Amino acid sequence: MLNVRDLSFRVGGEELFRAVSFEVYRGQRIGLVGRNGSGKSTLLKIIQERLEPEEGRLEFAGAVRVVAAAQEIPDTEASVLAFTLDGDPELRALEETLASGVHDERYFAAQARYELIEGFSAAARASQLLAGLGFSQEDLGRPVRVLSGGWRMRLNLARALMARADLLLLDEPTNHLDLEAIAWLEQYLARLDGALLVVSHDRDFLNTVVNRIATIHDRTVSLYAGSYDAYVERRALESAQREAAESKQAAQVEALERFVARFRAKASKARQAQSRLKMLERMERVTKLRGEVRYTLPLKGPERAPDTLIALRGVAFGYPGTAPLFTGVGLTIAPGDRVSVIGRNGAGKSTFLKVLLGELAATAGTRTVGAGLTIGYFAQHQLEQLNPQETPFSYLAALDPTAQPQSLRDYLGGFGFGSAGLERAIRGLSGGEKSRLVLAGLAWRQPHLLLLDEPTNHLDLEMREALSFALQDYTGALVLVSHDRHLIRSCADTLWVVGGGRVEEYAGDLDDYQRETVAAAPEAKAAPKPKRERRPAVSPKSVLREQKAVEARMAEDSARLSEIDAVLGDPRAYQQGGDAIKALQAERVAITARQEADEEEWLALEEKLALVSARLS
Repeated sequence: MLNVRDLSFRVGGEELFRAVSFEVYRGQRIGLVGRNGSGKSTLLKIIQERLEPEEGRLEFAGAVRVVAAAQEIPDTEASVLAFTLDGDPELRALEETLASGVHDERYFAAQARYELIEGFSAAARASQLLAGLGFSQEDLGRPVRVLSGGWRMRLNLARALMARADLLLLDEPTNHLDLEAIAWLEQYLARLDGALLVVSHDRDFLNTVVNRIATIHDRTVSLYAGSYDAYVERRALESAQREAAESKQAAQVEALERFVARFRAKASKARQAQSRLKMLERMERVTKLRGEVRYTLPLKGPERAPDTLIALRGVAFGYPGTAPLFTGVGLTIAPGDRVSVIGRNGAGKSTFLKVLLGELAATAGTRTVGAGLTIGYFAQHQLEQLNPQETPFSYLAALDPTAQPQSLRDYLGGFGFGSAGLERAIRGLSGGEKSRLVLAGLAWRQPHLLLLDEPTNHLDLEMREALSFALQDYTGALVLVSHDRHLIRSCADTLWVVGGGRVEEYAGDLDDYQRETVAAAPEAKAAPKPKRERRPAVSPKSVLREQKAVEARMAEDSARLSEIDAVLGDPRAYQQGGDAIKALQAERVAITARQEADEEEWLALEEKLALVSARLS
C-alpha cells in the first residue's frame, strides 16, 4: 500500500530523519511511538504530503485514499451529523448527482455506486460513530460552532472515521476521550479493513488496537511485530544483548591494545602488533542503544500524616444557575489511600478534585481536613500559569529559598532536566517538560496527599512509565483523574465513579467497569468497504418486488402457523403421542422467529422504498 524509501528530513537545521525506509500493508495497524520531539507528527504530515522530504520518496500502490483527522475545525452552521457525513466527499458528490433529477447515464451510474458504498445507511452509520464517541441524539442536530474544543476534536475524529480510508492516520486520537469512548474506539479500529498508522502514548490502547509498533529512535524508524508490550520485551532483549556484546568487545579491544603497546617496539613482534593495530582500526564498535535514559521522578512522601486527611459528609456542588453536579457525597481519604476518580467527560471529575482541594466551596455538606495537611495539586491550567521568563532551576528555588542549589539540581535531574535544561527559559519548554516541572515543584514539599488531574497529558510513553513507577513508590495518599488505564491499574486500588449526580465507590476493578460501559455502548462496527460485485441500480420497482417476496413468505408462514395452532388446540392430538406434539411445537418456534425477521426486513424495505422514491421525485 505504501513504501517509504530513503526519507530524510530536517527541522531548523537539525536532522529529524535520516534515510528512513519502511512499508505499510493493508490490514496492518501500526502504532507509531517515540519520545516527544522525535518526529512522529512530522512523519504523519509527510505521508499526508503536507510536508515534502528533503530526500527520498513515498510510493503508493495505486489509488490509495489517505485520511487524517484534522487538528482544527471551522465555525460553521452545519449540524454535527451533516459535518460528519461531509467526511465522505464521494458520498456527498453522489447525493448531489442523485438530487439533480436528471435521469441520464451519469445519474444511473451514480445510483449504482451509491448503493455499492451503502449510501442509504450512511446517516445511520454516522449517527453510530457519533454515539460511540459520546455525542447524544440531541447533539446530532446542533450546529458545529457551539461545540467546545474537546468536542470539536471528537467530531474531527468521527469525520475521519466516516471517510472510508485505505490508510487512516491518527495523531493522539484518545486525547479528549473518556474511558467509555476510548473503549468504543478500540473496538472500532480493531475491525478496520484498511491500514492504520496511529500516534499514541496510551499503552493499553496500543496493546488493544495495533499489531505492529514503529518506533522513531536515533533518526530512523524500526518496525516490530505485535503489541506494545511485545515491543518493550523485544527492545529490552536487544538492549541486553547490545550491552553484553559491548562488554565482550571492550575486553577484546583492551587485550589488543595491551598487545600493541607491549610489542610494537620489538622487531620480532612488530608485524603482529601492526596487524592487531589494523584490526582495531577496522573494528566496528558496538554501542548501547542511544537514548536509553531512564528518569527517576523522585516523588518523596511525607514523614507523618494525620489519621484522616479529608472527610466529606453530605457534600454537594453545583455552579450558580445550574443543576448540582453531585449531591450527598460521603467519602474519606486516609493516609496511603490510592484512588482513581473515573466517569464520563463532563460528569464533574475535575470539579470534584477542586472540591477536595477546597478551591471550590461545597454548596451543601461539610469538608473536614486533618491538622497540618499539605496537598500537592496538579492540573493542566498550571502549565499556562508558569512564568515564561523563569528557568526550571529558578522556579524550584523560588519555592524553597532555603534549599541547597546542588540539591535542587540533583532533584531536577531526576525529572529529566540536565545541566543545559536547568537554565532554559520556561517559554522554550515543551508541554511535557512543563508538566514534569510542575510535578517536580508540587512533590518537592513532600505532601501528604497528591491530587493529580490528567498528569500524563503531554508525556511520552517513557515518561508515563517513569511517573507510574514513581507513584507506586510514593508513600502519601493519591487521588488521580486520568484516562491512562495503565497508570490507573498500576497506581490505584480504589475507584470512585462520578456520574448521575453522585460520587460513589465502585465495587469492582477497572476491567469490570470497562466491561459494563462497553456492553452499554453501541456496537463499534467499522465503516463498510465498497463490495466487489456490481449490483443492479435500485429502483422503486425492484424494492417493491423484494417486498412482495417477503409478503408471500409471511403469508405462507401465517397459514402454516394457523394449521399448527389448530392441531395444538385440539385435545385429541395429544392422544397420538408426545413426539408429534414436540415436532409441531418446535416448528412453531422456528416459524415465529422467521416471521419476526421477515417483519423487520419488510420495514427496512419500506424505509428504502421511501428514500428511493424521494430521490426520484
